[in-house]
Amino acid sequence: MRLYLIRHGETNSNKDFRFIGNTDDPLSEEGLVQAKETADSLIGVDIKAVYSSDLKRAMQTAEIIAKSHSLEVKAKNSLREIDFGDWELLTYDDIDVLYHDIFKRWLADPVNTQIPGGESWKQFRGRILFAVKEIVDQEKDGNVIVVLHGGPIKLLVSYLNGDDPMFFKSFWPAPGSVNIVEIPRLAADKL
Repeated sequence: MRLYLIRHGETNSNKDFRFIGNTDDPLSEEGLVQAKETADSLIGVDIKAVYSSDLKRAMQTAEIIAKSHSLEVKAKNSLREIDFGDWELLTYDDIDVLYHDIFKRWLADPVNTQIPGGESWKQFRGRILFAVKEIVDQEKDGNVIVVLHGGPIKLLVSYLNGDDPMFFKSFWPAPGSVNIVEIPRLAADKL
């Protein structure tokens, strides 16, 4: 099975370098262009199914891609970005000023540092891995598109590369990017 992990196109909050988890931001004009370019890059690929986070920015991206394959989008709220709690819609600089110490700890060790008012790493990781395992169990084989957010893509690619924390910190998927992962039948149990 091959999963095409696609990050949604750009939003205005992304442009402003704001932390957006559960905020239901639509795509910006550039984000719509990115979604169309991503869809165009996948023409000719035999796609079995398209799944997406249920947030607007992901759904808009997924719908553009699914339309070019005559498929319907299967929305899953379990594919959402991490809940940033008190940091939601703040910029990197805002968080650094308002939550300096905990922010530095979170950047250095997100696994063991709780976001104030937000989702823990353990909750986030468990939710994303469970959601992807459900997709793998449901689809079993073929090429499947999953449109989601930067954090979940980082988590999944890192997890499938041995859960290396340094890899997680160094990797960041761009808006509209496609990351392809092979899930051999035997490895599906690893999820």
